[in-house]
Amino acid sequence: MKNKKRLSAKLLIMLVALELIAFSLNMFFEPHSIAAGGATGIAILLQAGWKIPTFISVLVINIVMLVLAYIHLDRQTTFKLALGSFMLPLLLYITPVYNLIPNSRFISIIVGSIIFGIGLAILYTLNMSSGGTTVPPMIIHKNFGIDKYISLFIIDAIVCLGNFVVADIISFLLAVMSVGISSLAIKGFGVLHQKHHVTQ
Repeated sequence: MKNKKRLSAKLLIMLVALELIAFSLNMFFEPHSIAAGGATGIAILLQAGWKIPTFISVLVINIVMLVLAYIHLDRQTTFKLALGSFMLPLLLYITPVYNLIPNSRFISIIVGSIIFGIGLAILYTLNMSSGGTTVPPMIIHKNFGIDKYISLFIIDAIVCLGNFVVADIISFLLAVMSVGISSLAIKGFGVLHQKHHVTQ
Protein backbone atom coordinates (compact mmCIF):
# COMPACT_ATOMS: atom_id res chain seq x y z
CA MET A 1 0.00 0.00 0.00
CA LYS A 2 2.82 2.38 0.93
CA ASN A 3 4.62 1.56 -2.31
CA LYS A 4 1.47 2.39 -4.32
CA LYS A 5 1.10 5.71 -2.50
CA ARG A 6 4.76 6.55 -3.14
CA LEU A 7 4.43 5.67 -6.81
CA SER A 8 1.24 7.76 -7.12
CA ALA A 9 2.92 10.71 -5.40
CA LYS A 10 5.99 10.37 -7.65
CA LEU A 11 3.85 10.31 -10.79
CA LEU A 12 1.85 13.32 -9.60
CA ILE A 13 5.04 15.31 -8.91
CA MET A 14 6.39 14.24 -12.29
CA LEU A 15 3.20 15.49 -13.94
CA VAL A 16 3.60 18.87 -12.20
CA ALA A 17 7.25 19.07 -13.34
CA LEU A 18 6.33 18.28 -16.95
CA GLU A 19 3.50 20.83 -16.87
CA LEU A 20 5.96 23.48 -15.64
CA ILE A 21 8.10 22.69 -18.69
CA ALA A 22 5.08 22.77 -21.04
CA PHE A 23 3.84 26.01 -19.45
CA SER A 24 7.22 27.72 -19.83
CA LEU A 25 7.50 26.67 -23.47
CA ASN A 26 3.96 27.64 -24.50
CA MET A 27 3.78 30.90 -22.53
CA PHE A 28 7.32 32.28 -22.80
CA PHE A 29 9.46 30.57 -25.46
CA GLU A 30 7.19 29.70 -28.38
CA PRO A 31 5.44 33.13 -28.53
CA HIS A 32 8.88 34.73 -29.02
CA SER A 33 10.28 31.85 -31.17
CA ILE A 34 13.29 31.31 -28.88
CA ALA A 35 14.81 27.83 -29.11
CA ALA A 36 16.98 27.16 -26.07
CA GLY A 37 18.21 23.63 -26.69
CA GLY A 38 16.77 20.13 -26.47
CA ALA A 39 13.94 18.48 -28.36
CA THR A 40 11.62 21.32 -27.36
CA GLY A 41 14.06 23.82 -28.86
CA ILE A 42 14.14 21.87 -32.12
CA ALA A 43 10.32 21.84 -32.06
CA ILE A 44 10.20 25.63 -31.62
CA LEU A 45 12.58 26.07 -34.57
CA LEU A 46 10.34 23.84 -36.72
CA GLN A 47 7.27 25.77 -35.59
CA ALA A 48 8.90 29.13 -36.34
CA GLY A 49 10.26 28.05 -39.72
CA TRP A 50 7.61 25.66 -41.04
CA LYS A 51 4.58 26.10 -38.70
CA ILE A 52 4.76 22.51 -37.45
CA PRO A 53 2.98 22.30 -34.05
CA THR A 54 5.52 21.88 -31.27
CA PHE A 55 3.76 18.93 -29.63
CA ILE A 56 3.94 16.94 -32.88
CA SER A 57 7.66 17.61 -33.35
CA VAL A 58 8.42 16.76 -29.71
CA LEU A 59 6.40 13.53 -29.98
CA VAL A 60 8.18 12.43 -33.17
CA ILE A 61 11.64 13.28 -31.76
CA ASN A 62 10.85 11.48 -28.49
CA ILE A 63 9.63 8.35 -30.29
CA VAL A 64 12.85 8.22 -32.35
CA MET A 65 14.91 8.70 -29.18
CA LEU A 66 12.93 5.95 -27.40
CA VAL A 67 13.74 3.51 -30.22
CA LEU A 68 17.42 4.38 -29.84
CA ALA A 69 17.15 3.97 -26.06
CA TYR A 70 15.49 0.56 -26.49
CA ILE A 71 18.34 -0.56 -28.76
CA HIS A 72 21.28 0.87 -26.83
CA LEU A 73 20.16 1.25 -23.19
CA ASP A 74 18.59 -1.03 -20.57
CA ARG A 75 14.85 -1.62 -20.34
CA GLN A 76 14.40 0.17 -17.00
CA THR A 77 15.95 3.37 -18.37
CA THR A 78 13.80 3.10 -21.51
CA PHE A 79 10.66 2.72 -19.39
CA LYS A 80 11.53 5.81 -17.32
CA LEU A 81 12.15 7.77 -20.52
CA ALA A 82 8.87 6.56 -22.04
CA LEU A 83 6.70 8.15 -19.36
CA GLY A 84 8.04 11.67 -19.90
CA SER A 85 8.41 11.17 -23.64
CA PHE A 86 4.66 10.71 -24.12
CA MET A 87 3.37 12.89 -21.29
CA LEU A 88 5.24 16.06 -22.33
CA PRO A 89 3.81 16.23 -25.90
CA LEU A 90 0.34 15.64 -24.44
CA LEU A 91 0.79 18.51 -21.98
CA LEU A 92 2.16 20.74 -24.75
CA TYR A 93 -1.00 20.00 -26.71
CA ILE A 94 -3.33 20.65 -23.75
CA THR A 95 -1.58 23.80 -22.49
CA PRO A 96 -2.61 26.86 -24.57
CA VAL A 97 0.02 28.96 -26.34
CA TYR A 98 -0.26 32.48 -25.01
CA ASN A 99 2.22 35.35 -24.80
CA LEU A 100 2.12 36.29 -21.12
CA ILE A 101 4.79 39.01 -21.47
CA PRO A 102 4.29 40.45 -24.97
CA ASN A 103 6.25 43.67 -24.47
CA SER A 104 9.61 42.20 -23.46
CA ARG A 105 11.30 39.15 -24.93
CA PHE A 106 14.13 39.61 -22.44
CA ILE A 107 11.93 39.38 -19.32
CA SER A 108 9.81 36.64 -20.90
CA ILE A 109 12.84 34.43 -21.49
CA ILE A 110 14.20 35.05 -17.97
CA VAL A 111 10.89 34.04 -16.36
CA GLY A 112 10.40 31.11 -18.74
CA SER A 113 13.95 29.85 -18.17
CA ILE A 114 13.52 29.82 -14.39
CA ILE A 115 10.23 27.89 -14.63
CA PHE A 116 11.75 25.52 -17.22
CA GLY A 117 14.80 24.93 -15.00
CA ILE A 118 12.65 24.19 -11.94
CA GLY A 119 10.62 21.69 -13.96
CA LEU A 120 13.77 19.90 -15.11
CA ALA A 121 15.26 20.00 -11.60
CA ILE A 122 12.18 18.29 -10.15
CA LEU A 123 12.48 15.55 -12.80
CA TYR A 124 16.15 15.08 -11.94
CA THR A 125 15.38 14.68 -8.22
CA LEU A 126 12.83 11.99 -9.18
CA ASN A 127 15.45 10.32 -11.40
CA MET A 128 13.05 10.78 -14.33
CA SER A 129 13.31 12.48 -17.72
CA SER A 130 11.22 14.18 -20.39
CA GLY A 131 13.08 12.11 -23.02
CA GLY A 132 14.24 13.78 -26.22
CA THR A 133 17.85 14.86 -26.51
CA THR A 134 18.74 13.47 -23.07
CA VAL A 135 19.00 10.06 -24.79
CA PRO A 136 22.05 10.57 -27.11
CA PRO A 137 24.30 11.69 -24.20
CA MET A 138 23.32 8.52 -22.29
CA ILE A 139 24.23 6.34 -25.29
CA ILE A 140 27.49 8.24 -25.90
CA HIS A 141 28.42 7.94 -22.20
CA LYS A 142 27.70 4.21 -22.20
CA ASN A 143 29.76 3.49 -25.33
CA PHE A 144 32.57 6.05 -25.09
CA GLY A 145 32.62 7.21 -21.46
CA ILE A 146 32.14 10.88 -22.40
CA ASP A 147 30.41 12.91 -19.69
CA LYS A 148 26.68 13.26 -20.39
CA TYR A 149 26.72 16.99 -19.60
CA ILE A 150 29.37 17.62 -22.28
CA SER A 151 27.30 15.88 -24.98
CA LEU A 152 24.13 17.63 -23.84
CA PHE A 153 25.90 21.00 -23.90
CA ILE A 154 27.03 20.40 -27.50
CA ILE A 155 23.50 19.41 -28.56
CA ASP A 156 21.99 22.48 -26.86
CA ALA A 157 24.62 24.71 -28.49
CA ILE A 158 23.73 23.37 -31.96
CA VAL A 159 20.01 23.95 -31.30
CA CYS A 160 20.73 27.48 -30.05
CA LEU A 161 22.61 28.18 -33.29
CA GLY A 162 19.40 27.31 -35.12
CA ASN A 163 18.03 30.65 -33.94
CA PHE A 164 20.31 32.29 -36.52
CA VAL A 165 18.46 30.37 -39.27
CA VAL A 166 14.88 31.20 -38.27
CA ALA A 167 15.40 34.53 -36.50
CA ASP A 168 18.40 36.75 -35.68
CA ILE A 169 21.44 37.18 -33.41
CA ILE A 170 19.28 38.60 -30.60
CA SER A 171 17.26 35.39 -30.53
CA PHE A 172 20.50 33.40 -30.42
CA LEU A 173 21.82 35.45 -27.49
CA LEU A 174 18.51 35.09 -25.64
CA ALA A 175 18.65 31.32 -26.21
CA VAL A 176 22.19 31.13 -24.80
CA MET A 177 21.11 33.25 -21.84
CA SER A 178 18.17 30.92 -21.30
CA VAL A 179 20.40 27.84 -21.13
CA GLY A 180 22.53 29.58 -18.50
CA ILE A 181 19.55 30.68 -16.38
CA SER A 182 17.93 27.24 -16.57
CA SER A 183 21.20 25.63 -15.46
CA LEU A 184 21.40 28.01 -12.48
CA ALA A 185 17.76 27.25 -11.59
CA ILE A 186 18.50 23.50 -11.71
CA LYS A 187 21.56 23.90 -9.47
CA GLY A 188 19.72 26.21 -7.07
CA PHE A 189 16.80 23.80 -6.76
CA GLY A 190 19.25 20.93 -6.23
CA VAL A 191 20.95 22.77 -3.36
CA LEU A 192 17.61 23.56 -1.71
CA HIS A 193 16.49 19.95 -2.13
CA GLN A 194 19.67 18.65 -0.49
CA LYS A 195 19.32 21.07 2.44
CA HIS A 196 15.72 19.97 2.91
CA HIS A 197 16.81 16.32 3.11
CA VAL A 198 19.58 17.15 5.58
CA THR A 199 17.20 19.00 7.91
CA GLN A 200 14.67 16.17 7.90
